[in-house]
Amino acid sequence: MNRTVRFVALGVVVAIVLALVITSRRQQAFLRQSVAQTQRALQAATPVEVVYPSRRTLRETVRVMGTVKTEAEINIASEIVGRIVYLGADEGDFVKAGQVLIKLDDSAIRAQVEQARAAYQQALARYQQALAGSVIPSTQADTDVEQAMAQLEQLQARLRQLQTNRELTYRETDLTVQQAEAAVETARNRVRELERQLEITDEQLRNQLQQAEAEKRAAELTLKKLREGARPQEKEQARQQLLAAEANLKNARLRYERAQKLYADGAIAKADLDEAERALQTAQAAYDAAKAAYDLILEGTRSEDIAVAEERLRQAEANLRNAQAAQKQRDILRSQLESARAQLRQAEAQLELAKAAQLRRQIVERDIEALQGQIKQLQATLKLAKAGRVRKVTTQQEVQAAKAAVEQAKAALENAEAMLQKTVIVAPADGYIAAKMAEVGNTATPGVPLMRLVTSGQLELEAPLSESDFAKVRDGQMASVQVNTVPDRLLRGVVKKLVSVAETSSRQFKVKIFLLDSDKRVRPGSFARGEIVVREIPNALVVPRECVVEWQGKTSVFVADNNVARQRTVQIGMRTEKWVQILAGLTEKDAVIRTGLERLSEGMPIKVIGTE
Repeated sequence: MNRTVRFVALGVVVAIVLALVITSRRQQAFLRQSVAQTQRALQAATPVEVVYPSRRTLRETVRVMGTVKTEAEINIASEIVGRIVYLGADEGDFVKAGQVLIKLDDSAIRAQVEQARAAYQQALARYQQALAGSVIPSTQADTDVEQAMAQLEQLQARLRQLQTNRELTYRETDLTVQQAEAAVETARNRVRELERQLEITDEQLRNQLQQAEAEKRAAELTLKKLREGARPQEKEQARQQLLAAEANLKNARLRYERAQKLYADGAIAKADLDEAERALQTAQAAYDAAKAAYDLILEGTRSEDIAVAEERLRQAEANLRNAQAAQKQRDILRSQLESARAQLRQAEAQLELAKAAQLRRQIVERDIEALQGQIKQLQATLKLAKAGRVRKVTTQQEVQAAKAAVEQAKAALENAEAMLQKTVIVAPADGYIAAKMAEVGNTATPGVPLMRLVTSGQLELEAPLSESDFAKVRDGQMASVQVNTVPDRLLRGVVKKLVSVAETSSRQFKVKIFLLDSDKRVRPGSFARGEIVVREIPNALVVPRECVVEWQGKTSVFVADNNVARQRTVQIGMRTEKWVQILAGLTEKDAVIRTGLERLSEGMPIKVIGTE
């Protein structure tokens, strides 16, 4: 009995031990299977990098480019016609007020001053003699004859000099008119050439932009179709796009051949031919992209096809950005055209001044006629003196006439001295010589600028504004300015003036930014770039721009949640080049996925390989 009980108890113990062993092995197998599944899931997970939302100050800016100027610019010109014999400053030189800038040939005017001074002394002597009422003895008749002959020789010498000056003046004015007419014709040809270039460039840039936009749209559509799979109507659409790209390619090839002919005939510049060649290359790329897209749709979607389509989309976007950037070439041509038109107006004004200078001939003729009258009067006086007049009694009328002659001679002397002073031109204020439009030996004409002086006052950046940017900019907004001549320093500025009338040719407005910082290296006329702060949001919750996904009108981000990607809809505010403001949908504790977004979807397993 006891033995039987022991056998039964032993059997029970053995059964329990066997059950425990079997259970333990099953648990170990289950654990190994779970670990293997976890390892396989981790190996299949998409590697991503995450970033946590942060707080920072966001600034929306408007970028401008323009020229540094001063508040005042002075054109230095001559008041008389004369040949330049000295230039005391060159472009870029700093000059002080009163410093001699230009000297004109004063030899003829100095001779006129000496003659006028001698005539004044003679008139003064005759007036004093008339006042004394003296009686001239007959014994002085010979002396009177000698004096009259000396005066006659002086007047005749002055007449000869005036006649010589008249010939020189006639030749100078005729030469000035011819030069001005040639300058007007040159300026007109330049304006016509730039107008033709602008017309050709407008057409080429429009075609280039249209082709780039078409290429981008085609690449986007191709990528979308590859991802979603092609339908029959999509295949037909791809075929139509291929036909359109082929037509664009033919048009671009025709335009390029036409440009080759025009260039060979000298009707356009080399840059226009190069532009037509680039347009042909762009059209060829668009056709290749459309052909590849159509072939891909026919062959079906593969992962490598999607990668190729994505690369083509990036290339198309880059081509579009390049085409948009090339639009600036049109602005440069327009600026050159406006400058050429201004030069044409200046040349026409110089021509009018040159023609007006020819009127000085009448003044010279009147001077000659007056001098000839004086010579005739003196010849009559000499004749009477030789006839032996013994006495001459001074009357009141003769005294008044002598006094009037003194005043007239004095006025002539003062006028000649004033003309002599005008042969020396000095700087009216401190500043820099911004431009020099004359050289030694040139003829100065009244009203025609010879130099341009920029006063050393308050500096400002003057730049154009587009219509969209003009609506954002206000007086008093702060700005930062980078001047090319001072690359190692960022200058502070403030918007002080907005010109609210757009230019007719460019449809752009104008803004002036006063520079608050001073630096002697900043020179008027320097090229500068500026950024105007038009809006500022402090302590904004932001994420990097590449974290935000926009699809079918919805804005969202992917958040890492226990090694799983979760798509979360967010509300955004200001965008900058690098950051996007988050108004709702995220906190600073959320791990936002920054990389690999094109491969993610809701609930997809992920593996975090980096954190910022």
